[in-house]
Amino acid sequence: MNIVTSSDANFFHCLEGLAESVRKHYDRQVIVYDVGLTAEQARSVDARVIPIDVDVDFSGYASFWKDSDKKMVQAIKTTHKPFCVKHYFENFSEPMMLVDADCTFNARVEEAGFDVGVTLRRKNRIDLDNPWIGIINAGVIFFNTCAEKLLDAWTQGCMNENTTDQKELSEILSETIDWKSYDKVYDWHGVKVKVFNAEVYNDVRLKNGKIYHWKGRRHEKEIYTELIQAQRQGKDIYKLFNELTGRKKKTFLQRLRKRIK
Repeated sequence: MNIVTSSDANFFHCLEGLAESVRKHYDRQVIVYDVGLTAEQARSVDARVIPIDVDVDFSGYASFWKDSDKKMVQAIKTTHKPFCVKHYFENFSEPMMLVDADCTFNARVEEAGFDVGVTLRRKNRIDLDNPWIGIINAGVIFFNTCAEKLLDAWTQGCMNENTTDQKELSEILSETIDWKSYDKVYDWHGVKVKVFNAEVYNDVRLKNGKIYHWKGRRHEKEIYTELIQAQRQGKDIYKLFNELTGRKKKTFLQRLRKRIK
């Protein structure tokens, strides 16, 4: 099992954390597709760095309507991901896990019995009508095989101008998957797709997952550095993040006052 990611210079501080966790739990280097690292960064990180050129504008933003906010919002495209997977299976034979550069491992993770594995959002965050952000979190994807038919469809979708890798993969898989169950293997046109619980394998809240995903403000350099240090000291980083960002839970009286205003 190889751990594979991609990174530019802006995520280098996160990449170092990922590389350290892969070395700790897998005793090997992470494979990094270089989409904008500096020469010094590429030399210094504990990783196998592979430059790649992709003929899509993957670093820009796509726009979509978000019902809960009643407005158009933006999401970074990251549509280069299937091209990285294609390159990987043209050059490697081992199963792999594709993770975002702002992930870290808390345990060795290896799963079998399927071709591709994706992480489904926690139940209270699932919105099947919103493939942009409402179904899967594409920050962690298992590839035990190349799954060429699925990979080709994902690649083709990611060549659209106003889209994201996550939106395209969600829509493609929704052709045959009902998203009702975690830990279930579904059939996608002959490809075995397992649906994992994101709270375990793609934990964006930094609570109890095997894989942490330091999304949003969690990967801002100053916050990330402090949280990583706190994690090494065994501190509650979920609580610390809320304190650092002023996101402490409201008391019952505060919630009550807000309701009666």
